Amino acid sequence: MPKLLILGWGYGGLAVAQKLDDLAHGRSKWEITMVDQRDYHLIQVRVHEVAANSIPAGRVRVPFTELLEGRAVNFVQTTIEKIDPIAKKVQTTAGTLDYDRLVVGVGGETAFYSVSGLRDYTFPMKDLEDAIGYRKAVINAFKEVSADTAPPQPKDERLTFVIGGGGLTGTELAGEMVDFCRDLAKRFNLPSKSYRIILVEGSDYLMPQLSKGYGEYVKNELRAKGVIVATNTFIERVEEGQVWLKDGRRVRSKVICWAGGIKAPALLSESGFEVLKDGRILTDGFLRCQQFPEVYVLGDAAAVPDSRTGKYVPWTGQYAEREGYYIAEAIWDEERGIRPQPYAPFSLGIAISLGRREALTISGPIKLSGAAGRLAKNVSYDNYEWNIRYKPKILKV
Repeated sequence: MPKLLILGWGYGGLAVAQKLDDLAHGRSKWEITMVDQRDYHLIQVRVHEVAANSIPAGRVRVPFTELLEGRAVNFVQTTIEKIDPIAKKVQTTAGTLDYDRLVVGVGGETAFYSVSGLRDYTFPMKDLEDAIGYRKAVINAFKEVSADTAPPQPKDERLTFVIGGGGLTGTELAGEMVDFCRDLAKRFNLPSKSYRIILVEGSDYLMPQLSKGYGEYVKNELRAKGVIVATNTFIERVEEGQVWLKDGRRVRSKVICWAGGIKAPALLSESGFEVLKDGRILTDGFLRCQQFPEVYVLGDAAAVPDSRTGKYVPWTGQYAEREGYYIAEAIWDEERGIRPQPYAPFSLGIAISLGRREALTISGPIKLSGAAGRLAKNVSYDNYEWNIRYKPKILKV
């Protein structure tokens, strides 16, 4: 039986495994094995909500036992050390795995861009552990200030929360932090204006992956909630307790978050794949590595050309999931002797949280804001979780 090895079960890798098993009714000719160092799937798009105490950590952590129950999919929990695409083997801490087809969905990691102190003195916002650490730091900041007999000073560095990076993650975190800080101020009996939330973005508008109009709309909404939004602003360096901006200004802050970018892991280049400057593998029209056509690449590990825009497909969970569905269908077509159609990226829309009860949701010509936008965003969350977690499995016949 030929072996299909899937590295990483983020949005894309999980979609490949579940979709192929569904298509084959659990009787695929492929021996499917998933590899990941974690024993759970992380709902990445909700990590910022954990950081801002909007939802418990359990809402974004789905154990593999729930995802693979009743499916003809194996799982190996181990750390990937190296990929050998010539020998068609993957070296892990649990031993060497061989394959006939490989899906590389190893995800990305926080990019610190060689900015001095950024790695050492900030909280990333990539993994669940990052979010939990950040949440604890924010709570402890309010607790520390409340323990002082003197009232908090204006611009108190302990209650100044700097978020670097105004992309989707940083922007949504800023919106959720408004509610989190308001709750903490009440809990610790502190004035509502004793804290500051500062969002710093290098581009001239927030969420540069979207149109400027939407970025300006969100910026105005956040400012109306009290968030200090600084666009066209770059971080020069970070020291303990302070952020230096390139225009010479300094912001004192004890809790600093960095959500300013991701890159593909060094594993890819170290394994001999030709990669772009950001570490991603360039794919062909069928999401295959151009060097090694038996290797599929998706999600944060892939640079997927988009003929509609002339750019690469965005690094979002939605696109990674759909890339996973496509790869499963391509493998299923191959199994039946059918030549697959080229991958055609498309988006169902996007939703940007502006707080626990508000969001901007865009789908084609439809734009919902406020409570209606939040409701639509929550429905999309619930739908995703239902599909991966609770959707009845196709019974073998």
